[in-house]
Amino acid sequence: MENTTPKPVIKTVDEYIASQPEVYRKSLEQLRRLIRTLAPEAKESISYGIACYSYHYMFVGFSAHKNHFSFTSMSSTMLKKFENELEGFDTSMGGIRFKPGQEIPVELITRIILERKAENELRSIMKKKKKL
Repeated sequence: MENTTPKPVIKTVDEYIASQPEVYRKSLEQLRRLIRTLAPEAKESISYGIACYSYHYMFVGFSAHKNHFSFTSMSSTMLKKFENELEGFDTSMGGIRFKPGQEIPVELITRIILERKAENELRSIMKKKKKL
């Protein structure tokens, strides 16, 4: 007989991280601290079942899956700027996948976050100028 107990609805990043297997929590907390340090004004949310941050627009996020956890730039083009440095990493169009316990390349993730922040700031300025 199937378990019919509904899964609890996760509403905060704290709840999201706490709901993940232990093997991922330290890495997810590390990503969260990095994002919050570099973009303290970014708003945290849960969207599409992952931890998301918005800064003017969708910004970056992270998620845990069965066999990996991911950092995502929420941009289809951002990681192309870092493609040489990402050689050897498992990447998708906008994200980097890590195996459980794999060390996060903090310096590289820092640069990606700062680049995305600047990109969103410029986009916001350009959008305001168009309205004038």
